[in-house]
Amino acid sequence: MTSLSQRAKLIVGLTIAAVMIALGLEILLSVNPYRAFGHTQTGHIVGWIGFGMILLACGYPLKRWLYPNHVWSKTWFQIHQVTGIGGPLLIFVHSGAHFHALVPVLALIMMVLVVLSGIAGQALHHLASQTLYEQRHELARQGVSKDIIEAKLYELARDEKALRWWRCIHVPLTWTFFALALLHIVGALYLGGL
Repeated sequence: MTSLSQRAKLIVGLTIAAVMIALGLEILLSVNPYRAFGHTQTGHIVGWIGFGMILLACGYPLKRWLYPNHVWSKTWFQIHQVTGIGGPLLIFVHSGAHFHALVPVLALIMMVLVVLSGIAGQALHHLASQTLYEQRHELARQGVSKDIIEAKLYELARDEKALRWWRCIHVPLTWTFFALALLHIVGALYLGGL
Protein backbone atom coordinates (compact mmCIF):
# COMPACT_ATOMS: atom_id res chain seq x y z
CA MET A 1 0.00 0.00 0.00
CA THR A 2 1.44 3.39 -1.00
CA SER A 3 1.90 6.21 1.45
CA LEU A 4 -0.70 8.22 -0.52
CA SER A 5 -3.37 5.54 -0.14
CA GLN A 6 -2.54 5.15 3.56
CA ARG A 7 -2.76 8.91 3.95
CA ALA A 8 -6.09 8.99 2.10
CA LYS A 9 -7.54 6.25 4.31
CA LEU A 10 -6.36 8.08 7.42
CA ILE A 11 -7.87 11.39 6.25
CA VAL A 12 -11.19 9.77 5.30
CA GLY A 13 -11.34 7.91 8.61
CA LEU A 14 -10.53 11.01 10.64
CA THR A 15 -13.05 13.07 8.67
CA ILE A 16 -15.84 10.56 9.26
CA ALA A 17 -14.95 10.35 12.96
CA ALA A 18 -14.89 14.16 13.31
CA VAL A 19 -18.28 14.54 11.61
CA MET A 20 -19.79 11.84 13.83
CA ILE A 21 -18.37 13.55 16.93
CA ALA A 22 -19.75 16.93 15.78
CA LEU A 23 -23.20 15.45 15.13
CA GLY A 24 -23.09 13.59 18.45
CA LEU A 25 -22.15 16.80 20.24
CA GLU A 26 -25.13 18.55 18.65
CA ILE A 27 -27.42 15.77 19.85
CA LEU A 28 -26.04 16.09 23.39
CA LEU A 29 -26.48 19.87 23.31
CA SER A 30 -30.09 19.62 22.11
CA VAL A 31 -31.52 19.26 25.59
CA ASN A 32 -34.98 20.40 24.51
CA PRO A 33 -36.49 17.79 22.16
CA TYR A 34 -38.67 20.48 20.51
CA ARG A 35 -35.87 22.93 19.84
CA ALA A 36 -32.65 21.83 18.18
CA PHE A 37 -29.34 23.25 19.42
CA GLY A 38 -28.87 25.13 16.14
CA HIS A 39 -32.00 27.17 16.90
CA THR A 40 -30.73 28.37 20.28
CA GLN A 41 -28.66 31.50 20.80
CA THR A 42 -25.59 29.40 21.60
CA GLY A 43 -26.24 27.33 18.46
CA HIS A 44 -26.34 30.52 16.39
CA ILE A 45 -23.05 31.65 17.92
CA VAL A 46 -21.46 28.30 17.04
CA GLY A 47 -22.78 28.72 13.48
CA TRP A 48 -21.33 32.24 13.23
CA ILE A 49 -17.95 31.08 14.53
CA GLY A 50 -17.95 28.21 12.01
CA PHE A 51 -18.86 30.58 9.19
CA GLY A 52 -16.14 32.99 10.35
CA MET A 53 -13.58 30.18 10.22
CA ILE A 54 -14.73 29.31 6.70
CA LEU A 55 -14.28 32.97 5.71
CA LEU A 56 -10.79 32.88 7.24
CA ALA A 57 -10.04 29.84 5.07
CA CYS A 58 -10.62 32.11 2.06
CA GLY A 59 -7.60 34.24 3.03
CA TYR A 60 -5.12 31.90 1.38
CA PRO A 61 -6.81 31.61 -2.05
CA LEU A 62 -7.62 35.33 -2.00
CA LYS A 63 -3.96 36.21 -1.39
CA ARG A 64 -2.91 33.78 -4.15
CA TRP A 65 -5.42 35.37 -6.52
CA LEU A 66 -4.37 38.95 -5.69
CA TYR A 67 -0.62 38.18 -5.82
CA PRO A 68 -0.21 35.21 -8.19
CA ASN A 69 3.57 35.46 -8.58
CA HIS A 70 4.30 35.69 -4.87
CA VAL A 71 5.42 32.61 -2.94
CA TRP A 72 3.30 32.17 0.20
CA SER A 73 4.50 30.52 3.34
CA LYS A 74 3.32 27.05 4.27
CA THR A 75 1.62 28.58 7.31
CA TRP A 76 -1.07 30.23 5.15
CA PHE A 77 -1.83 26.91 3.48
CA GLN A 78 -2.04 25.21 6.90
CA ILE A 79 -4.41 27.92 8.18
CA HIS A 80 -6.52 27.34 5.06
CA GLN A 81 -6.65 23.61 5.77
CA VAL A 82 -7.36 23.85 9.51
CA THR A 83 -10.08 26.48 9.18
CA GLY A 84 -11.46 24.70 6.11
CA ILE A 85 -12.05 21.61 8.26
CA GLY A 86 -12.72 23.23 11.65
CA GLY A 87 -15.31 25.71 10.37
CA PRO A 88 -17.46 23.03 8.71
CA LEU A 89 -17.24 20.87 11.83
CA LEU A 90 -18.66 23.76 13.85
CA ILE A 91 -21.37 24.15 11.20
CA PHE A 92 -22.21 20.46 11.76
CA VAL A 93 -22.50 21.15 15.50
CA HIS A 94 -24.75 24.11 14.62
CA SER A 95 -26.94 22.21 12.15
CA GLY A 96 -26.98 18.67 13.47
CA ALA A 97 -29.04 16.10 11.63
CA HIS A 98 -32.07 18.38 11.26
CA PHE A 99 -33.15 18.57 7.64
CA HIS A 100 -36.29 20.69 7.83
CA ALA A 101 -35.56 23.41 5.27
CA LEU A 102 -34.26 23.19 1.71
CA VAL A 103 -31.71 26.04 1.62
CA PRO A 104 -29.77 25.02 4.77
CA VAL A 105 -29.72 21.40 3.59
CA LEU A 106 -28.40 22.44 0.16
CA ALA A 107 -25.80 24.69 1.84
CA LEU A 108 -24.75 21.79 4.06
CA ILE A 109 -24.44 19.45 1.05
CA MET A 110 -22.36 22.04 -0.84
CA MET A 111 -20.18 22.57 2.23
CA VAL A 112 -19.50 18.82 2.40
CA LEU A 113 -18.65 18.78 -1.32
CA VAL A 114 -16.27 21.74 -0.86
CA VAL A 115 -14.52 19.99 2.05
CA LEU A 116 -14.26 16.70 0.13
CA SER A 117 -12.91 18.46 -2.95
CA GLY A 118 -10.47 20.32 -0.67
CA ILE A 119 -9.24 17.03 0.74
CA ALA A 120 -8.83 15.70 -2.82
CA GLY A 121 -6.96 18.89 -3.75
CA GLN A 122 -4.65 18.47 -0.78
CA ALA A 123 -3.89 14.92 -1.94
CA LEU A 124 -3.17 16.22 -5.48
CA HIS A 125 -0.96 18.96 -4.01
CA HIS A 126 0.93 16.41 -1.94
CA LEU A 127 1.41 14.17 -4.98
CA ALA A 128 2.61 17.10 -7.12
CA SER A 129 5.04 18.22 -4.39
CA GLN A 130 6.37 14.70 -4.02
CA THR A 131 6.84 14.42 -7.81
CA LEU A 132 8.72 17.74 -7.93
CA TYR A 133 10.89 16.66 -4.98
CA GLU A 134 11.79 13.39 -6.71
CA GLN A 135 12.43 15.17 -10.02
CA ARG A 136 14.72 17.70 -8.30
CA HIS A 137 16.83 14.94 -6.77
CA GLU A 138 16.97 12.96 -10.01
CA LEU A 139 18.18 16.00 -11.97
CA ALA A 140 20.72 16.84 -9.26
CA ARG A 141 21.96 13.24 -9.33
CA GLN A 142 22.48 13.60 -13.09
CA GLY A 143 24.66 16.66 -12.47
CA VAL A 144 22.28 19.26 -13.93
CA SER A 145 23.02 22.82 -12.77
CA LYS A 146 20.85 24.38 -10.08
CA ASP A 147 19.48 27.07 -12.43
CA ILE A 148 18.39 24.51 -15.02
CA ILE A 149 16.82 22.36 -12.29
CA GLU A 150 14.80 25.34 -11.03
CA ALA A 151 13.69 26.21 -14.58
CA LYS A 152 12.58 22.63 -15.30
CA LEU A 153 10.74 22.36 -11.98
CA TYR A 154 9.01 25.69 -12.56
CA GLU A 155 7.89 24.46 -15.99
CA LEU A 156 6.61 21.18 -14.51
CA ALA A 157 4.70 22.98 -11.76
CA ARG A 158 3.19 25.45 -14.23
CA ASP A 159 2.01 22.66 -16.50
CA GLU A 160 0.37 20.65 -13.71
CA LYS A 161 -3.03 19.93 -15.29
CA ALA A 162 -4.56 17.93 -12.44
CA LEU A 163 -4.43 20.88 -10.04
CA ARG A 164 -5.89 23.20 -12.68
CA TRP A 165 -8.79 20.80 -13.28
CA TRP A 166 -9.27 20.44 -9.55
CA ARG A 167 -9.48 24.23 -9.19
CA CYS A 168 -12.15 24.28 -11.93
CA ILE A 169 -14.27 22.10 -9.63
CA HIS A 170 -13.36 23.43 -6.18
CA VAL A 171 -13.85 27.15 -6.89
CA PRO A 172 -17.42 26.92 -8.33
CA LEU A 173 -18.41 24.56 -5.50
CA THR A 174 -17.09 27.11 -3.01
CA TRP A 175 -18.98 30.01 -4.61
CA THR A 176 -22.18 27.94 -4.72
CA PHE A 177 -21.75 27.10 -1.04
CA PHE A 178 -21.30 30.78 -0.15
CA ALA A 179 -24.40 31.77 -2.15
CA LEU A 180 -26.50 29.13 -0.37
CA ALA A 181 -24.99 29.97 3.03
CA LEU A 182 -25.80 33.65 2.55
CA LEU A 183 -29.36 32.74 1.52
CA HIS A 184 -29.65 30.67 4.69
CA ILE A 185 -28.25 33.45 6.87
CA VAL A 186 -30.51 36.12 5.35
CA GLY A 187 -33.54 33.83 5.62
CA ALA A 188 -32.74 32.88 9.22
CA LEU A 189 -32.27 36.53 10.22
CA TYR A 190 -35.44 37.61 8.39
CA LEU A 191 -37.61 34.80 9.75
CA GLY A 192 -36.13 34.33 13.18
CA GLY A 193 -34.09 37.37 14.04
CA LEU A 194 -30.91 37.08 16.05
